Amino acid sequence: AADWLAVHFRHRVRRSMLVTHALAGAMGLAFILYSDIDSDRRYVAAFLALFALGLLVRWIGERREWHRKYLDYRGLAEGLRVQVYWRLAGVETPPNSSLGYDSFLQKQDVDLSWIRHAMRSTGLLRNEDFRPDAAWLRWVIGHWVGQRGATGDASGQLAYFSEGSRRRERAYRTTALLGYVALAGGVLGALALLVAGAHMEAGLQAKLLVAMGLLPLLAGIREAFSYKNADKELIKQFRFMTRLFDSCRTRLDRARDDPESRHLLRALGCACLEEHAEWILLHRERPLDAAGLSG
Repeated sequence: AADWLAVHFRHRVRRSMLVTHALAGAMGLAFILYSDIDSDRRYVAAFLALFALGLLVRWIGERREWHRKYLDYRGLAEGLRVQVYWRLAGVETPPNSSLGYDSFLQKQDVDLSWIRHAMRSTGLLRNEDFRPDAAWLRWVIGHWVGQRGATGDASGQLAYFSEGSRRRERAYRTTALLGYVALAGGVLGALALLVAGAHMEAGLQAKLLVAMGLLPLLAGIREAFSYKNADKELIKQFRFMTRLFDSCRTRLDRARDDPESRHLLRALGCACLEEHAEWILLHRERPLDAAGLSG
């Protein structure tokens, strides 16, 4: 349920980001058309209407707290993921240690304390008849840690972070490529106006000016979208988690007995909790705002 809610509000956040950034691009186009093509007041009206629509989308998102709910439910879902796999594998944490939910997000943000309380409450629900055995341990290793491989053979969190790293890298390369295209387009447009501007038709000059103004705008909007998603930082984080799960899988395959495997799973779970706490803080430091519209 927590994972479903996190996915639900993530879709809301992504859609609102796409809408606001698309509106920002449309506002920039309206301004360029008004300043360089035709001083028609309808462009000004369209600019103001788009700005008002962007503010409305932002207000709805803030009113319903989509961004906060997305991060909170994702934090809860990841904490419960570690907790349930520990329970199934028979991983026990010392009651007075810093392991487990008692330390999860404790030092990061007071507002996130409800996640620890929720995990603590679910920790009280125990089926005394359940006895984790070697079969459950193997099941947890296969479904939680997983393994690398082809698209059909990959599984577990190892496959998730590996694919997520590649997806973030593609998105970041697209952002960088758009920036290069915008820079090259601006330089080529300026050279064309300098060399052959006197021989160009007025309509062609106007189209060239619009393209020169629109390309950097689109590149800037894409860069802002990438910054809000923290693509650059998440590439490093996903690579780290891929190496972590890969190393853990290698050591699990070499484990001498079940207690050693459980010890490795406990260390892996603690590392996951710490890393996801960093993920939450990274996104909470970059809340959705109207910067894309006002800038």
